[in-house]
Amino acid sequence: MKILLVITLAMCTGCQANLFDADEPKPQLKLADVFRSFVDQARRTAEETIEKIQTSQVGQELNQHTTNLKETMDPLMTQITEGADMLKNRIEEEMSVVKCALKPYIEAVTDPFEKAANHMREALKFENLKGREVKS
Repeated sequence: MKILLVITLAMCTGCQANLFDADEPKPQLKLADVFRSFVDQARRTAEETIEKIQTSQVGQELNQHTTNLKETMDPLMTQITEGADMLKNRIEEEMSVVKCALKPYIEAVTDPFEKAANHMREALKFENLKGREVKS
């Protein structure tokens, strides 16, 4: 029995066990806190990576090529815009010419329908007037 007591005492003092705090619950991190820390870490990593790329020789060369490309593309974009405006104006002019040329044909096609519709309106008005006279 003495041996068992000595072994137990040696184990408790050797491992520095704390019997009073063992049952105390440890605070758990909330899911939102974990997610927020993950996002912050990802943002810092991305910012560091962008900074490394911008300061590297490849990043500087890429910036230079981008600047050169923009300087080359600006005059081309101006020419394209001017050309598109000229085409728009030309199409508008041609559409008005086509509209004027087609106007007699459109009138020739729609006139019979308009005359028939007017005739029907007059006939309906006459029938309405005739119906009112009979009722009176």
